[in-house]
Order: sequence, then structure tokens, then C-alpha cells
Amino acid sequence: MRSKMADGRRLMWLCAIALFTIYCSLFTSCTKEDDTIVYKDSRRWVKKTVAVVAPLNDPIMKARLERTAECCIDLKLEWYDEYGNDLKSLGERLANRDDLLAVIGPFDSDNVEQLAPYCQQTKKPLILPTATSETVIRRFAITSTGNGQQPFLWSLTETDVSLSELVMSYYADYLKWNEILKNKDTGAKQAALYAPAGTYGQTFVEWAPFQANELGISFKVCEQYADTTSFYQSLRAYYNDIGSVSWASDDVPQFLVVNDVRQVYDISRIRIQWWWINPDEWKSNNPIARLILNWSPVYYVLSNLTEEGIANLGPKGADLTDEYQGFSPYTKPTFAECKFYDALLLAAFASSYMEHHTNVDNLNDAIIDICTTDHMLSGYAWSEAGMELYLAALEQGQLLGFKGASGAVQFDSQCYTAALNTTYVNWAIDDGKIYHRSYFSSTGNAQTGQSLASWNYLVKDAEKKFDSEYSKSINPITYPDLTNQYAVLVQGSNGWDNYRHEADVLSIYQLLKANGFDDDHIILVSADDCANAPENSDRGAVRTESNGKNLREGAVIDYKNADLTPQDICNILKGVKTDKTPVVLPADAGQNVLLFWSGHGRSKEVNGSNEMVWRNNPTGQGMTAQMLSATLQEMADNKQFRQMLVCLEPCYSANMGQALEGIPGVLAICSAGAYEQSFADAWSNKLGVWMCDRFSRNLIGHATEYPNGTYRDLYLYCARNTLGSHVGIYNYTNFANLYVTGPKDFFVKR
Repeated sequence: MRSKMADGRRLMWLCAIALFTIYCSLFTSCTKEDDTIVYKDSRRWVKKTVAVVAPLNDPIMKARLERTAECCIDLKLEWYDEYGNDLKSLGERLANRDDLLAVIGPFDSDNVEQLAPYCQQTKKPLILPTATSETVIRRFAITSTGNGQQPFLWSLTETDVSLSELVMSYYADYLKWNEILKNKDTGAKQAALYAPAGTYGQTFVEWAPFQANELGISFKVCEQYADTTSFYQSLRAYYNDIGSVSWASDDVPQFLVVNDVRQVYDISRIRIQWWWINPDEWKSNNPIARLILNWSPVYYVLSNLTEEGIANLGPKGADLTDEYQGFSPYTKPTFAECKFYDALLLAAFASSYMEHHTNVDNLNDAIIDICTTDHMLSGYAWSEAGMELYLAALEQGQLLGFKGASGAVQFDSQCYTAALNTTYVNWAIDDGKIYHRSYFSSTGNAQTGQSLASWNYLVKDAEKKFDSEYSKSINPITYPDLTNQYAVLVQGSNGWDNYRHEADVLSIYQLLKANGFDDDHIILVSADDCANAPENSDRGAVRTESNGKNLREGAVIDYKNADLTPQDICNILKGVKTDKTPVVLPADAGQNVLLFWSGHGRSKEVNGSNEMVWRNNPTGQGMTAQMLSATLQEMADNKQFRQMLVCLEPCYSANMGQALEGIPGVLAICSAGAYEQSFADAWSNKLGVWMCDRFSRNLIGHATEYPNGTYRDLYLYCARNTLGSHVGIYNYTNFANLYVTGPKDFFVKR
């Protein structure tokens, strides 16, 4: 839960005055002139050239940013419109200019994704005021695997993982306050999350399900919308579904990520119409208004809400938006303007620091120094007086905590790229005015207050969860003696962008080979299109780490997935030989079979079907949950295996695992919950791809390091180390006791 913070402006001013007094006594030799501090004349800026890539197509934003740039900071700025330039070409030019100190912007996460790779190549400092996409920021950070990168990207706002966590936590507190969570069957069973298409909305759709699961909230809808028309259609359908559940549906909320206040207005009309009331005749003081507001409550995420925007909605604007609430990063005068100001400060201060510390030879190292100090004194460096004092301290060799207009500027201690401090506001609209109900920050939060990037959000109390979920009695099964061991390894995807899936399948293959399996006991299905792909500068190799083993070397691939269909995979498992599937599993009641599948997944509630995607085939043409369940049930009925361990890497894989419940002798270990993503890991700067999946890395790592471990050991290892999803085990009551048995007989050849 995030800790509330009171409005600290008064305290901030008191601290600034106190620091001002201290610094005056420390640096009078530098700044005294008839006992008066002269700021501009004594300021020691190092004038450098900085490129600003900003949304200059918006005249209001352009004017605000230009006005901000005139405040006190002496930098030479070059302006570029992030929507009016070829960002790839621009990025290449800016990244290779020796006369350019740094690049500030782009402001939009989608645009960062285009420009950042070029700055990454030359380590040109890239300071991002408002980009908050988790995927984009994590991609360009120094990864948790550690590969000697120099940080170059500096994001001044926490990723929206933190904002998503705040919204989910706020509602969970409401549920607890109403004691709804005491009855799990009625606690937010049908919550809905809608977010816009693109990298911005992607963060919410990927992370909210995981956070909600941790907090006891589950989703009925979790989707990105391409346009307002489809969004409103889906929302109306959602309302029609929950209308039959309860007229007082305060346990079926919506979490709506929207782009502007017009959407708040439109959604209010939709909600009022559901109650058979004409919105044009609506009055916010109507006696039924409170009932409508409480019915399936709405929690908005909206960063650019203004009273001017509400006024522009017309005479009904105030009535139809009245009393709705939401969340956004808290900065004034505007989010973007304030963060831009801090970006300018960061570039200027780091440049000055580098000028006076000749052992620091690049701006990135200077930023690390000035933003990771634990000095007890902090410099409120956003005011003219504060700048003077902060610069003087730097010249005297003192490192102070850097506080800008938006608060402390600090970065993650492991990857540096991610901001650690963002204050969020819970706002509400009242009669066309915007009021701040409360403030939240990560300070003191058990998850984000540990100097870690916000995407390092892992399962809490994994051991407690295991003991509560996997302590049911086991259906007694008498297994025949183990006679043989086989593995079927399947990559369901293809293409260079899916490099990680091919690498994961090959990684499992090499683990089995190292543990005594021969190729006659491994059936390997792969796209096999990455080792010699034109994009592969590491020609002939596929790796899960930049300096790791070439996993393609020596691998015997039985089938290329381009030549097969999901039905062919079913035939291979069932031992049905055809012209397309000459190599199949034998039928042996004493054999153990490992099935490992890497690739993409779909969920019925999210994108139409519970399935593991097959190559680029459309929805419904993958390995569906029904197909897999029917295949394994038939194999069990025909006594074609002794035990089967099914390890599934794709997103939403819990849907597949749940479909296998009831089949004797089958255990499924799945990477992610029914609404959750399975996250990639280890970004390669050289190749421009993710090199593995976090779940598969953990699965293989544990099987390698702890070959005699139990299933409980394996679960706890994966649950504690798998990023942003809940690893799950399915059908264990029809398999074995997870406390005393383990996967050794599937990974190590007897």
C-alpha cells in the first residue's frame, strides 16, 4: 500500500530557508557582496548544447515548454518536434554529435522507442521527462542479468507500474474498509480494466492483473481499446453483464485509463443512459446521482485534467463530470512542464559537476554521482536561490540530494534508469473544479521504497501461498515402475522478434542433453529461423545471455514449426505417425514425458480464445486448451505415459493449466495467471531483441542448480523470481505430493 503524504509545500519552504541560511554561511567567500547574495552574477553555469525533442505540434505545450526554458538555466537549446520528424533519422544524427551534451525527450513513450536505440549505441544521455511505459524503460535499462552496460537513459517519472499499483491498492483499501474481502466469492469478481492502445496503455494491461491478484481483485475484462467507439461499445456490454448481478455493484469497479476529460464526460452519459435517464436532463444534485456514482464505481487514470478542459465541454460539462475521481502524477503547473524543468536542471547541474571533477569524463557518470548521494542535506535546486546554492556546493566538492520542482530526483541503484520518486494525486471533480483529495508516494512503500525499479514487483508471501493452495489431499495413484523418459519441446512462434522463444526451447534441449538424454528421446520442434537470420550479427548462434553458450550448436531439430499445425503436435504426443509426423512419442505406460512449450498465448476474455498461438495464425487456430486437454486425456486413457510434466511459458498460460485438471498423472506448471503476461528478460543491445523469458530462465536455472529439489522448491524459486506474473501449478491432486516429489525424473536421464 502506498503511504499518504500531506501537502509538503510549507515544509519544503521551511527547509529551503534553513538550507539557504546554512549555505550562506558556508559559501560567503564565493557569493558575498556587501552581505548580499547575488545569484545571477555569481552563477557558474557551464553553457552546453542540449537537444529538446518535444510535442511542438501542440501550440499550448510548445509555448509552455519555451517559457519554462527561459527560467534561470543557461543552456543552449535546439528544438525538434517529436511528431514532425523522422525520429530514427533524427536519433542517429543527435546520437553521433560530439558537440551535443544530451537529448531531452521525447515525451511520448512510443517515440522514445524509435529514438532511444541510437542514443544507446553511443551512450548519448537521454533524459525523459514524462515517458512512463514499463516496457520501453526496462528495455533500455541495465538489465538484472548484468552485462556491463553504461546507463544512458534517465526517466524522471516512475513507470506506470507504480501508478497501476496505486489505483489497485486504493480500491483494495476500499474493499477492506467495507469488509468485502472477508467473502472471497463477492470481492470484485468482475472488475474491468480498459487502457488505450499503444505502449502507454500496454503497461496497465500487463501489470494490473498481477497487482490485482496480489490484492484479492480479479478481472472480467482487461483490454486495450483502439478507439473511443470500440471502447464505449465494450463498456456498455460490461454494464449490461453486471447489471444482472446487483443494482448496488460496488464490488465490480472499472479502472479506466483515458486520454482526456471528454472521455469522462462521454462515459458519464453512458452510465446515466443505462439507468434509463436522459443525460441532457441530468442534474448532479439529482437524488439518484449518488446511487449511480456508487454503482460499479469508476477510477480514472488521467494525467492532463484541467478546469479549462471541463469548461470546454459546454454547459453540461460540470454536471456530467461531477464527483468522478481519478489519479495522476502530481506536479504543477503542468506535469510535462514541471518534469521538463527538472530535465533541464539535471543536464545543467551534471554538466557543472563534470566541469569541476575532472575524473568524471561523461555526463552519465556525473548524473549517477549527483543523483545517488545519501548526504543528509538536500538541495531544493528548483528556485533561483536554490540553484546558486546547489552550484556552489558542487564546486566545493559537496554532493547534496538533488530536489527539483517535482521532488527528489533519484534513480534505481541497480539499473539507474528508473526514477524512484513520483508523487501521485487522487483528484475529484466538484462543480467543474478540481480538488486534490489526497497525495501518495512510494516513500515507505514495501515494494517501491527499496531503491529498485518499479518493474521489480514480485510475488509476496510465496511460501504462505504455496502452503495454502497446495495442501489438499492427493488422489491415490499407483504408478508403474519408470521404464523410459522422453521430452517434447515446442516453439509455437516464429520470426526474429521472437528470438527468446527459440532460445528457451534450445536451452531446455541443451539442459536435457547435458543430463544424459540422447536425441532419440527428445522431439524438438522449432522455427529455427534465428541463428542464420539476416538480423543476427552473431551469425549461427542463439543464446539466452550475451556471452552465454551457443545453444543452436549441436541441436538436432526434428521438425520446423512451419511444416506443422497444432493438430500435428497432438499426433506427435499421441504417437500417431503420418507423412508429416514420422517421429512421434512411443506408447509406454512406464514412461515419463516432459512437454515444454514456448511462445505466445491468448486468453478468451482478453483476445478471444484460450490457446497457445501457432506462428502468426489468427485466434482459434493455435493449440487451444480444449485440444491439449483432449489429447492428454486420450493418452492417459490409453496408458501412453506414466507421468507427464507440462511446462508452459506463454502469457495467460493458467487457462491451459486449468483445462488439464482431472487428468491422472499430469502436472502443469504455468508461467502466468489467466490475465497475466509472461515477461521477457535480458535485452540484447547488440541484437535488438529479448533473449529469454523470465519464467524459463528460472525453471532452467533451478533444474540446473537443484536437480534433486522438490516441486515445492521449484515453485518457490520460480514464484519468487518470476517478474510480474504468478507461476501456478495445476492438477497436483491427480499427480503427487509436491512436498516430497520433484521433477528430476523429467530433467535427468536415469
